[in-house]
Amino acid sequence: MSFDVGSLATVLGAGLLLFLGCALPFGVFVPGGSTLVLVLGALAARNDVLELELWFVLASAQTLGQWVGFFWGRRLGSLLEKRIPPALIERIRPFLRRYGRWAVLLAPWFPVVRNVTPYLLGAEEAPAGPYLFYSALAAWLWVGGLLIFARLARVWIEALFGV
Repeated sequence: MSFDVGSLATVLGAGLLLFLGCALPFGVFVPGGSTLVLVLGALAARNDVLELELWFVLASAQTLGQWVGFFWGRRLGSLLEKRIPPALIERIRPFLRRYGRWAVLLAPWFPVVRNVTPYLLGAEEAPAGPYLFYSALAAWLWVGGLLIFARLARVWIEALFGV
């Protein structure tokens, strides 16, 4: 595929949305990161956007967004917890404490949890090193997994329906 400004703008815009979804708390109120990645993955399967570049940009944006959210949580601490609905905190906090790194690895697969986890772990003063490593790993696996699923789904639908 040749260089296309529209494709580049689509990929960068999607990356910005994923970044902001975790770096700022609007991702809690306007979820859609998974849908965005799936749609772009389907477009990549049709060669409307470049797959490796898409994976790199989206996974990098998700990683950076989670890191920024973590450090915002560190900085805002208990003030942040007053802004998050208590029922949500009461559901997520035991999960985070019980499963630790597995919680960080699994968080991207669950809407809202993906967006709140960095803030809560930052506010809880979780060790930064392990969080940064596992959140980056989780972001790359989540984006890559969704892109592969979208590609396979598109191929399957085209074969099934002859579209």
